[in-house]
Amino acid sequence: MQTTQKNKKGREGGVGRVRMAAVFFLMLFFGILCLGQICYLSFFERGISTGKSPKCVDTTEPDWKEKEVPDCRCYILANPLLPERGEILDDQGRLLMGNYTVFEVAFDGKKFAREYNNTSRYTSAEVETLLHNLAKSFYQRFHDRYPKTEKEYYTFFKNNYRKEQYASLLMVNVKDEKSWVTSFDTSYIRNLPFLTRKVKDKDTEKFYPKKYYGYLNCVPISVRVNPYGEMARRTLGSNVSGNAYGLEYIMDSILGGVRGSKKYLELNKAKVPLTDQIEPVDGMNLHTTLNLDIQNVVHNELHRKLVELGADWGCVIVMETETGAIKAISNLRRASSDGQTYTESMEYALNAKVEPGSTFKLASLLAYFERTPLDTGHFPMFNHTFKIPTKSGRMIEKAKSDSKVHGETLGTSNEIFQRSSNIGVSSMIFGTYGLGHFSEYRKQLAKFGFFDTVQTQLGPIMPAAIRNDGRFDNYYAVCFGAGFTMPVLRTLMYYNAIANNGRMMKPFIVKYVTNTYDTVRTFEPEVVMEQFVSDTIVQKARAYLDSVVWGRYGTGRRYKDSTCPFAGKTGTRDVWDEKTGQYVYDRNAVSFCGYFPKENPKYTAVIYIYNVLQHSEVAVDLFGKIARGIMNSHNFGATRSITKFERQPIPRIEPVEKRYFNVLLHKMGYDTTVTDAQNRYMTAVKTKGEPQPQLQGWALKQQDKMPDVRNMLASDAVAELTKAGYRVQVQGRGRVKSLSKDASGKLVRLYLEP
Repeated sequence: MQTTQKNKKGREGGVGRVRMAAVFFLMLFFGILCLGQICYLSFFERGISTGKSPKCVDTTEPDWKEKEVPDCRCYILANPLLPERGEILDDQGRLLMGNYTVFEVAFDGKKFAREYNNTSRYTSAEVETLLHNLAKSFYQRFHDRYPKTEKEYYTFFKNNYRKEQYASLLMVNVKDEKSWVTSFDTSYIRNLPFLTRKVKDKDTEKFYPKKYYGYLNCVPISVRVNPYGEMARRTLGSNVSGNAYGLEYIMDSILGGVRGSKKYLELNKAKVPLTDQIEPVDGMNLHTTLNLDIQNVVHNELHRKLVELGADWGCVIVMETETGAIKAISNLRRASSDGQTYTESMEYALNAKVEPGSTFKLASLLAYFERTPLDTGHFPMFNHTFKIPTKSGRMIEKAKSDSKVHGETLGTSNEIFQRSSNIGVSSMIFGTYGLGHFSEYRKQLAKFGFFDTVQTQLGPIMPAAIRNDGRFDNYYAVCFGAGFTMPVLRTLMYYNAIANNGRMMKPFIVKYVTNTYDTVRTFEPEVVMEQFVSDTIVQKARAYLDSVVWGRYGTGRRYKDSTCPFAGKTGTRDVWDEKTGQYVYDRNAVSFCGYFPKENPKYTAVIYIYNVLQHSEVAVDLFGKIARGIMNSHNFGATRSITKFERQPIPRIEPVEKRYFNVLLHKMGYDTTVTDAQNRYMTAVKTKGEPQPQLQGWALKQQDKMPDVRNMLASDAVAELTKAGYRVQVQGRGRVKSLSKDASGKLVRLYLEP
């Protein structure tokens, strides 16, 4: 019996050893196979792991599809690394266009289901309540930006929760800034009170609430933003696919930078990162010639005027006279049927095909001066019958009238220019170049550069579309800017040449380019024509432009202002209806082009307003308001022409404390320090027969047993009354005009006036 048991144990031990040996050798065999495979991969298939094997297809190469790779086992792919786009700044370094982070909100239904399907912690009623709360909160926060109802939000959350899928809830629309989800919105989402989950405490085995919003993903996306909204938006532009224009598009090679890439290997559906990585190069910054203060004046004044007139659209360009640098440019079009909202919609200043109107009379005047240096002729102004020779030698008559005045009243060229007489300007050109010699007149315009395309940083300025048609009606109309189109910016160019003493400058808007560390490139002012016309003609033209605003018959004389002297030329044209192919005679396109200050021009500007009932006077009014606004801005101090005195005249001064009085004297150029031991206050009083006010002490008097503080500065008056034991209330601003006491006699009310 014992022997049998021993034999049995021996057999079992032998079987166990055999099994152990089999397992050992099997593991050893597989180990050798693995080691062999590792060695094979390390030495013979190393190229695959690094992506350099001929069996790998590099999809980052441009012609990778044309290559035939037998036994293709892997692909090299790349994730793009996007650079930071450069900023656009004004001439003072203030941001005009930059990067801004917004968020796309997505709902992770799979993560939500994993969290809330645990019935031991959450009941179906609790989950349903949470979905309703989410829908309600999102609707309340975003209903003004996204056209979704509370029910639609709830349906979205519930469907994606049930399907356990990831879905975008609030997408980023780059073109619609009002719909953007910002960091304020994400903060609101993360702090919703019901975004909690139940977490089990290890010690107490109890569940407690913990903040959790992992199933609401806020993915950051960089977008371009103009912090000043509509101001110069069309000029600054956009580089969005299907909506590319302006500096953002034209200067994309500078602003956009260079993309990088991070390569990875895809082998048998596994992704293996590679060491090859190209770092992105951030875009560079554009420093423009635009000035934010001037742009603000231009934008706001143009908007107000367009609303007032109910115009279709309008544009204004302000250029620095000496350099051609564009300081402000605004293109506004009516965006609502009520005519109260205008937005930047297209580049009218550069691309609008419009008739220049009477502003073109300056070109005709220059052509007239080129052949008539003495300028002593007289021409019809209001009515005239032109006698036109035909090819057969027969004369035909064409009567033209600019006014209800009867008869052919004659006037000088200066009076004709002031009155903006179409008949007069045409007569001047006909008398100089001949009725049958339109080509000669056109050749002179060509010498002025009207038929040359000018390439600028904003794009090409197209030539004037004047037909080479010598028929009388075309010849007559061209003389005063009708019957052809020309970009508004071209009008500004040659007016600026007159303001710049005959030197025509190319408009430019980018001064220099910088990266993080240094200035990379600069753009210097470019001269189109060193001498557009002779100095003599420039001075004559300046005098004529001056007379339009300051002359007896000037069309802009109503808006002359000695505090803001400017000169220029008005323009009015009938609106052309493309549908009917006819002019609409009761609707006008009005314009004004000029410069300021008129004696030493610093800026040249052009205004063009389309489809209004009024005439060109409204454009002159707008020009004056813009010029005054710019002259009042802090960066226009150098353009003011102020008579300087070694000592400025002393005005009449009401009572002022001695220390402040002496400060005033020093600022007016006086070294004198007034001392008066008896009086704390000083005044300057104008007496009869004396050229200057007399400086004298001023004693504080009493009225009704309290200090008489009338005519004093409010600060001094309050100090004196408080010192005397009174409580003071102040109404208004300026100096004390009158005062009163309440019934108790302890409260004094001061009434101030400037």
